[in-house]
Amino acid sequence: MKTIFLIQHTESEHHVNHHIGAWYEWNLTARGREQAFRIGEWLKHEGCDHTWSMFVSPQIRARQTAEEINRSLGIIPVVREELREVNAGMGNGKTREWYRMNATPAGVAFDPDHRDFPDAESDREIWNRVWPFFRDLLASSADRILVVSHGTTLSFLHSMMIGQSVEDRGRFRLNGSSGSISRYTVEDSGRITALYLNAHVD
Repeated sequence: MKTIFLIQHTESEHHVNHHIGAWYEWNLTARGREQAFRIGEWLKHEGCDHTWSMFVSPQIRARQTAEEINRSLGIIPVVREELREVNAGMGNGKTREWYRMNATPAGVAFDPDHRDFPDAESDREIWNRVWPFFRDLLASSADRILVVSHGTTLSFLHSMMIGQSVEDRGRFRLNGSSGSISRYTVEDSGRITALYLNAHVD
């Protein structure tokens, strides 16, 4: 049986300066670093240690979260490009107000091919990017796994864990917040159980 933790990176500069995160490179705040350290200490009490596997987004705020967690666990993380946050195209790193004023409005009906900007990723493109990682996750010989990524990307992983298709996201999806932690088990039969979703240490 596998145990999989999905961990959203902790407080980043864009959370406090009202900018868009996406593919723009923001650092964690001092508070975010402390939050990530506390997550590591908490995970240690959950039975995690250096023998676990960790996959992390290449973006700075996710890697810094992993670094702080590993002050307690000592895992050497594996960077996976699929775990990047959504590419918002010309919206990457802009102020939230600019983004709202300039993004192409979504229609009333959910469209997985909608893009906020012509050079941004659609939901279907994010799904297709993350899906190979999800398959690798379930097929991996590792049975104790931590994944450190971003809110939108993890929302797609949640959808995959609970058996949704990309079209299903139009009616139901799970969104977390900075520092949220979810725990799943995957039985040898393939049955997936969510033990808790988007919990917080503090």
